Amino acid sequence: MNYSKLPPWPFIDPDSPPPGYLKVGESIDRARSGTSPKVWNFYVHDDHLIVNKKVQLPDRKGRAGRSAIRQYEYPIAGVRWFVDTVERFFLPPDHPNAVPRGEITIEGPIGEEVLGVTRGAWFGGDHIPGYSFDNLNRIEHSTTPPDGPFCQMFEMGDPWLFEDGLFELFKEIAQRHENGEF
Repeated sequence: MNYSKLPPWPFIDPDSPPPGYLKVGESIDRARSGTSPKVWNFYVHDDHLIVNKKVQLPDRKGRAGRSAIRQYEYPIAGVRWFVDTVERFFLPPDHPNAVPRGEITIEGPIGEEVLGVTRGAWFGGDHIPGYSFDNLNRIEHSTTPPDGPFCQMFEMGDPWLFEDGLFELFKEIAQRHENGEF
């Protein structure tokens, strides 16, 4: 199915976010960090959640100090939808709200955007299953290729989500939004 494409959100440098961007959390993807932690930053701005990371690129031919940013954007109301949808994957198959058998992606409209949750075998790295939080209206974008016609899919492994606290962070952000904090 084709979805209308929204313009890319401006990249946010987590070392100096623009005024008006509220940092609401951070989390480390330990499975894919290797020797240097991959810190993901979570911001709220203009009724959206922006998730990004900045990594230092390897020094090539004396070009030290180069970095790259990867970023994803979602309507802030979509955070509760993401939490509730992931929880549907754990319901017994005969529960009326359970993810239907054989389905690996659930989609839903949140405001003007269509979001998805996908279950994937390697979303946490080699042989590590997980989930992705998808924005079907926004093109995957990064300061380094590959950019392209793919939707944004923020991939998270099960250990990161459920053992390292990322799912709890999503729940906290959803609750704070519902409490009117941002």
